[in-house]
Amino acid sequence: MITRVTIQQKEELLYWKTRVEKVKEYVSENLAGDLRIITVSEKFNLNKSTLQHIFKEQQKETYREYVERMRMDKALHLLKEGKWVKEVSLATGYNNRVAFYKAFKKRFQYSPGYFKK
Repeated sequence: MITRVTIQQKEELLYWKTRVEKVKEYVSENLAGDLRIITVSEKFNLNKSTLQHIFKEQQKETYREYVERMRMDKALHLLKEGKWVKEVSLATGYNNRVAFYKAFKKRFQYSPGYFKK
């Protein structure tokens, strides 16, 4: 069975793709900030459930997974630049160093100190 995509469906898909890209841009610019889904959904005037749904549909990962991945990738980069672990944890939105260590080790299987120059 062949289904045809209408112009309206294409426009709607483009609309949501653009919204997700704006959310991703905001996340990357605010990794040290409050990126809870409720906060970001309010900032973009979206329902929390809608944001979760469209994000998962567009990105093939949940919003939370995306934020965690972006924070950990930045943390790894900063550690390789020689930044201190405390500085890196704060720069990536972790006010609790224990939580940072756990998240980092879960992602990379090594402690943050392993990657420090």
